[in-house]
Amino acid sequence: MHRLNCHVQNYAWGKKGDDSEVGRLYGAGHKQFQIEQQKPYAELWMGTHPDGPARLHGSDLKLSEHRARLDNAPKEDDHLPFIMKIMAIQHTLSLQVHPTKEQATQLHEKDPFNYPDRNHKPELAYALNRFELLCGFRTAKEIMINMKSFPELQTVMGVDNCKRFMALVEAGHPDDSEELKQAIKDCFTTMIYIENHSEVLVENLAILRQNLEHGVRGCLIEDTVEVMFKTLDLFPGDVGCFAPLYLNHMILEPGECCYYAAEELHAYLSGECVECVGCSNNTIRAGLTNKYVDRESLVQVLNYRMTDPSYYIVPPQSLTPNVVEFAPDCRDFTLHEIKINDESSSSTSAELPNLDCASIIVFVSGDVQVEENDQKRHTVTRGDIYYIPKDTDVKLTRLSATPVLAYRTSSDEEGPDHSNRIRTDGLSQAEILKMRLRNEVRVSLNNNNQLADVSVEMDGFM
Repeated sequence: MHRLNCHVQNYAWGKKGDDSEVGRLYGAGHKQFQIEQQKPYAELWMGTHPDGPARLHGSDLKLSEHRARLDNAPKEDDHLPFIMKIMAIQHTLSLQVHPTKEQATQLHEKDPFNYPDRNHKPELAYALNRFELLCGFRTAKEIMINMKSFPELQTVMGVDNCKRFMALVEAGHPDDSEELKQAIKDCFTTMIYIENHSEVLVENLAILRQNLEHGVRGCLIEDTVEVMFKTLDLFPGDVGCFAPLYLNHMILEPGECCYYAAEELHAYLSGECVECVGCSNNTIRAGLTNKYVDRESLVQVLNYRMTDPSYYIVPPQSLTPNVVEFAPDCRDFTLHEIKINDESSSSTSAELPNLDCASIIVFVSGDVQVEENDQKRHTVTRGDIYYIPKDTDVKLTRLSATPVLAYRTSSDEEGPDHSNRIRTDGLSQAEILKMRLRNEVRVSLNNNNQLADVSVEMDGFM
């Protein structure tokens, strides 16, 4: 086992200072770190991705380099297939979707600046506290109810498009029918091509706010109405403010977990979570942002699945009295929750499953003695993060009254190759522009008519 020094992302939407579990946890495990109270601490990355690589504690050696040396690999870096994160969300993230592997490869070949990775990015979110997100299209019936209750939604989606969609629903077409998927795609495409802050959009968002204030609800619950008022305030003139009318609003309680693969439209709203993602940083935005929105790629990547939110829930599976597994339909990651309760419990130790693949574990609470392969012993505490090689026997023993809580992510999938990835961090906009023109890549402007900078267009930025 190797202790790791990991990487914090200070995205603007993150919780600030001591309010952020990311800042608190990182500070506990990195003793030289001092929290700045006005600085956002959004994500703690635990993995090998080039945008936030873990390094061996006490060394400048990247974990990916260490793995390559162990395996005598011909390449400089051997990447894990996942990134495990702790996230602390104060403000709504952008409405976004991630491409499949095939789509990511095509997008990278077309535009390696906006899409630097060839890998897909499935995502799992495990709630540490009350955690809210938008995820996937609502059932067709719910979308129809909201179209009828909020005529302004029909206006921005196209009245004829909506009439065709509602006629198919009322005729009994199932949610997974190609006809219904095409109909909602037509509605979404018309809406997403409306320019933010345009007269028609501003006018209909004002009508939306007025209807909500007057008690129009459709199939919305009050928690969703609260989200809509918040997005209308945070993102005035943004087409993404309509999203809760056609996307599922999910509220996860602590210990609940959801998963969605590529091609699913989503946005994190609030709360703190453990997140597992594929080792990629590709993002296609749809709204709730002032950054670049690639409409052409967006409408093609979405799968337009309409379903109940229960579809995205990952049920827990108990492996041992101390280990619960969350295993989505995905080879890129599996999450283990590890608990050893307080002194009132008869159990003071836990043997972790021996895995035939590498993993990363983060300790969230407790003081623990770690026994490795029945011999090597060391003490760990809150905030410590370790890399566990494959075929390693690990036993944890609680050393104090504080309950032990840890999270472990693993995968037997081969990690992606990032060797040809274009990096633009640290470059000026003029230098980036020269690189793009030299590589004959399209020049993208965001809503502020600024050059879309890949170093701030990544997942997590508003």
